[in-house]
Amino acid sequence: MFYQQQTNTREPVLITGCSSGLGHALALSFVKAGHPTYASARRLDSIRVLENSGCHILELDVTLPESIDQAVLQIEKEHGHVGILINNAAIGVMTPIETIEIDNVRKQYETNVFGLLSVTQKVIPAMRKHGIGKIINIGSSGGEFTTPGGGVYQATKYALDSMNDAMRMEFKSFGIDVILIEPGAISSKFASNSDVLGTSEGHYKELMRGISKVSHAALEPNAWGTWSPTKLAAFIYKVSMSPRPKTRYRPGIVAKSLIFLKRWMPARLWDTMFISSLIKQGK
Repeated sequence: MFYQQQTNTREPVLITGCSSGLGHALALSFVKAGHPTYASARRLDSIRVLENSGCHILELDVTLPESIDQAVLQIEKEHGHVGILINNAAIGVMTPIETIEIDNVRKQYETNVFGLLSVTQKVIPAMRKHGIGKIINIGSSGGEFTTPGGGVYQATKYALDSMNDAMRMEFKSFGIDVILIEPGAISSKFASNSDVLGTSEGHYKELMRGISKVSHAALEPNAWGTWSPTKLAAFIYKVSMSPRPKTRYRPGIVAKSLIFLKRWMPARLWDTMFISSLIKQGK
């Protein structure tokens, strides 16, 4: 018999990538609901304000095994296990495949894929021992389709999509739910700070200018289809409290519509739609 988490429990929560945007909003949502909330980031100074709101703050760099070990050990000493893990930490670089530096490829995979997996592996033994747990992976609608300039970042989200499915099946018998969240546009500092490279020179400058223009317009707080971090955090909190959550969620009309279009639109028509539109914007 599989364990079903009750909605009135207040499980300890570990959230990665809380320095701004969605991670910050998630930490506030959980701590306000009464959960022992461990907000983490690479630099403690970036999350001091969350400590003032009642969160425990942890210095956690998901690319460093010793940092992961220390953070998880602290929570397990105090609570026995991590009840809910939210893998939110991520970095993004938008640039053409031809020109992206291999170091930038490695950095995105180190954080978005290898780091996420390392944190997850560390919390599983205690979750299994307690017969309870939820792992919420913050993916992207770009994990189900690819756009020009986003090949590597979106590839990391494709990888997460695959790992998430494997985790869900493998951990089910231990009472651990695994849930994938694939949002569309979010008006967050993460999105606005993501690098868009190659806008000033080179063969792809018009394309990258178009990408920069369209992406920044989509991230304005009142843009059509864009969700605020607070709204998305409230949605994810509700999902985390469900005794029978769905396996994946695609919050927002942007995520749903683009995933639907990619599924049914012929590939060359999809290509033309993106390239012509973005280059037109770039000119």
